[in-house]
Amino acid sequence: MTDIMQKVSEKEIAKKAKIQNITEMAISFSTMGRVFEKDSIEKIKEKLNYCIKQFLTSNTKENYRKIHREFCKWFKRNIRTAERKKDGRIIKGSQYASWGQAAKTIDIAFKVYFYYCNLPSTKISSKIVPWLNGAIDTKILEHLKKIFCPPTKIQAETLENIDENEYKKLQVMIRTEIKNVYNGKIFPVQYDDIMWRKFNR
Repeated sequence: MTDIMQKVSEKEIAKKAKIQNITEMAISFSTMGRVFEKDSIEKIKEKLNYCIKQFLTSNTKENYRKIHREFCKWFKRNIRTAERKKDGRIIKGSQYASWGQAAKTIDIAFKVYFYYCNLPSTKISSKIVPWLNGAIDTKILEHLKKIFCPPTKIQAETLENIDENEYKKLQVMIRTEIKNVYNGKIFPVQYDDIMWRKFNR
């Protein structure tokens, strides 16, 4: 009995470490880690790990939207950007993160976990991936504004300026472009892969 319990415990330790490593890879991949204060990174990782575990207990589209929104609200209240310095002078002070910065962080983390890694299983991830939002960076933002504005009137110039309402509009634009350009045959997580390579390579 003790051996069985030990094996279960060891599997849980390995599973936890796997999720933690994936979260760290996601933050590194998103390049968002350097945007925030150093002591924020551990808080972000802890919260993302909690969100993934919470979502896996009830992996419905409604719960995904709820967890996504709650994460972004938490992020805006608890995470601050790092000071920006040039030649030893502060050129931009620290401030609370925006909805756009929060959303990119969770969008990349969920993309890495469910789309790249196909966790917790291929069957479950294949159900979840179509729901996931596309991650937005400044170049994708500029592209969407060029195509769709006006009449959508997105005011944001960078992720720092994207609020919840504009984020929702941008996700609608992504899905609209997928329908128009890709015949609706790719998902938002695949769209942002394509666009990232187009603009950054």
